[in-house]
Amino acid sequence: MTRTVQARSSRARDLARLVQTALGLPSAQERRAEPEPADRSLTVREQSLFRATTRRALRAATVLAGITLAALTPLIAIGMMLLLPERQFQLFVIFGIGSVIGLGATVLALGGWRLPPLPLAFALAFSTTVTMFCLFVFVPEIRTPSLMLLALLPPAVALFLPWSVTVQAGWLLAGAPVLAIFTVASARAAVPAADWFGAWLVLVISGLASLVGCVGASSVRRRAFGLQMEARRAHARTVAREAELERLNGELARVTRTDPLTGLGNRRRLDEELTAAAARATRYGNDCAIALLDLDGFKAYNDSLGHVAGDAALRAVAAVLAASVRATDTVCRFGGDEFVVLMPEQPLEGAARAAERSRCAIEELRLHYPTPSGPQVLTISAGIALLGRSAAHDEDEVLRTADAALYRAKQAGHSGVEAMSLSNSPNDPR
Repeated sequence: MTRTVQARSSRARDLARLVQTALGLPSAQERRAEPEPADRSLTVREQSLFRATTRRALRAATVLAGITLAALTPLIAIGMMLLLPERQFQLFVIFGIGSVIGLGATVLALGGWRLPPLPLAFALAFSTTVTMFCLFVFVPEIRTPSLMLLALLPPAVALFLPWSVTVQAGWLLAGAPVLAIFTVASARAAVPAADWFGAWLVLVISGLASLVGCVGASSVRRRAFGLQMEARRAHARTVAREAELERLNGELARVTRTDPLTGLGNRRRLDEELTAAAARATRYGNDCAIALLDLDGFKAYNDSLGHVAGDAALRAVAAVLAASVRATDTVCRFGGDEFVVLMPEQPLEGAARAAERSRCAIEELRLHYPTPSGPQVLTISAGIALLGRSAAHDEDEVLRTADAALYRAKQAGHSGVEAMSLSNSPNDPR
C-alpha cells in the first residue's frame, strides 16, 4: 500500500514538472543555478570568448584599413601631384611611406605568422597621423584640408578600430611628441603660429572626443556581446527544456501505460496492444495468442495475510510472468489478480505450453496461506484464446473466448490451463 501511494506521488510530481516545463517556468534548481535574465554579466569563459572575438574583429578592421590605405594613397598622391607639380617630391615621399606601411600591415595581418593585430593596427593609425602631420607642415597649399583630416582622424580611429580606451589614449599620447617635433619643424618651415596653435587645439579637442567615442563604442560592443551571450544561454535553456519536456512526455507516456504496483503494462497498454494485434491479424493474417490468467484463492490469501502480503504476492507473480515469456510477448495486469499475456505469432498449442510453464513457475514460489482446511499454496489458472482471421476477429471477442477458457480451467479444479477456439466456445460460459 505504501509503495502504491509513493508511486502515485511520483506520478503527480512528474505531471507537475511537465506542466511547469510546458509553461516555460524554471524549476527550483534552475532558479538557484542560473542568474536572473536581467543579469548580463559575462562568465570567465565568455570573457575569454569576448577577447578572442575582439581580436578577430581588430584583425579584420586592420586588414580592411591597410587595404584601403594601400589602394587610396597612391590615387590621392597622383591627383595631388597633378594639381601641385612643384610639390611632387614631397608628396611622393609622404604618400609612399604611408602606402608601404599600409601594405606591410595588410600582408602581416593576412600572413601565416599569426602576429597579434594590435601592433599592426597601432602602426597603421600612427603612420596615418604622421602622414597628416607631414602634409600639414610641408605642403602649405593643402594645410586647411590636412587640419580637417587631422581633426577627423582620432574619432574615426576610435569608431573603426575595435580596441580599448587604454590603447586609444596610448595612441594619442604617442602622437603628442610627434606633434611637438612637427611644431618645431613648422617654425623652420615658416608655418604661421596661428596654424600650429590651431592644430594643437583641434587635436586636443578631437582626441578628447575620440576618447569619449571609444568609451561608448567599447560599451556598445560589450553590451552587444553580452546580449548575444544571453541569447545563447536562453537558447541553451530552451533546448534543455525541450529535451526535458520530451523526456517527461516519454516518462508520462510510460507511467500512464504502466501498472504502478507490478511494473507490468496496465489496462491502457493492454487495449493498445490488443488493437494493434487485431489490426495486424486483419491486414497481414498474423495470429496472436492471448492468455488470461487468474490467481486461485487470492481473496483468501489477502484476507488471511493482509493487503501488504497480497501486494507482495502480486509483485512476485508479475516478476515470474515477465521472466517466463518471450521478448516479443507482452504481459499486462488486467485488474485485481488477473493478468493477460499477448503472444504474437504463437499457435494455440504453443501458447498453452507457455502458460503451463508460467503456471508451474508460480506454483514453485510456494506462497503459502492458512485456510480452515489447512495451509494452501497460491496457484494460478489460465485460459488461452487465439486472435486471427480464422479465430476471434476483435479484442472483445478474443477476451470473451479466453475468459470462457479460464472459467473452464477453474471449474476443472484450479491450477490448470485450458485452450479454447471459437468452435468450442460456449455463448455464455458463466
